Amino acid sequence: MPSLASAALADPTVLPSALILAVAAVAGALAASGAVWGLLRAYRPALTATGRSGLFAVFGQALDAVSTLVGVDVLAFTERVTASRAVLEAAGALPTAPALGTGWLFVLVKLGLAVAVLALVRPELDATPARAKTLLLMAGTVGLVPGVSNLLRFPVA
Repeated sequence: MPSLASAALADPTVLPSALILAVAAVAGALAASGAVWGLLRAYRPALTATGRSGLFAVFGQALDAVSTLVGVDVLAFTERVTASRAVLEAAGALPTAPALGTGWLFVLVKLGLAVAVLALVRPELDATPARAKTLLLMAGTVGLVPGVSNLLRFPVA
């Protein structure tokens, strides 16, 4: 895999376009996590009692999901994780694939999983708040790390 520096030297347009896609992915993740958090505040406020740790968990998963959407649908990346690839393949088999691509279903699944984690951890919040927050930080990190990895792959697409 070429380095970021070698990609930029080979084609000076790589960094600006990669930066635009990365900013768009981060903005999309912020919008998606904000929308989910707002819906939870309106319809399931108990889940937002997890506070910033819960919001971080949602954002981490959203960043992974949206950066995967950009990587797969815009940059033609292939997904390496088997379960993720199965979701993308399922979306590809739907009649919406030509118009919407395959990443949209992955975003919905990841956001749904983030909400499920909040629901599972919420009872723990009252009993052992430190443990609950640690679990949420771990859930967020599990999404954040691959999301950042995806963003770093954009320039070498």
